[in-house]
Amino acid sequence: MPVPCLTQLEATAIQVILAGKLVKVLEAYPSPSRQLIGAELTAFLGGRLPVLTAGDLNAKHVDWNTRRKTRRGKLLRDNADENSCLICGPDTPTTNPYNHSATPDVLGIVITKNRSSPLYMSSCSALSTGHLPVLIETACLSSFLHVPDRPDFRRTD
Repeated sequence: MPVPCLTQLEATAIQVILAGKLVKVLEAYPSPSRQLIGAELTAFLGGRLPVLTAGDLNAKHVDWNTRRKTRRGKLLRDNADENSCLICGPDTPTTNPYNHSATPDVLGIVITKNRSSPLYMSSCSALSTGHLPVLIETACLSSFLHVPDRPDFRRTD
């Protein structure tokens, strides 16, 4: 699905139906050389649909386990608060800098909205890249509208 009104933020979104509810799953990347704009964050995170997005948003804030707070991190956190979103980061760094004098930090984060099931996250250090992927585990509860009285054991082709 298109994510309207974006000029600085590169994003892809899909809509998924989980347990009979529509969920917007988003992937986003703001280039470090581009400014992060509050109106674009609202277009990205706003609305009434549940949201699950993860990635490196090039924004640091101590609230999601980075070492310091940046202007981009403050803007993202404030916008997430305004749109009833939660932001969290893993307990371990998501960067493995090639420069040995640089300190690893958390850049990969997860943003959620209207999620009822718990979310567990970690970073994967098995890759040889500078940015480590964030792994997300969540429960997907499903329900059956019409449970059969007894199982159907007839052979199917």
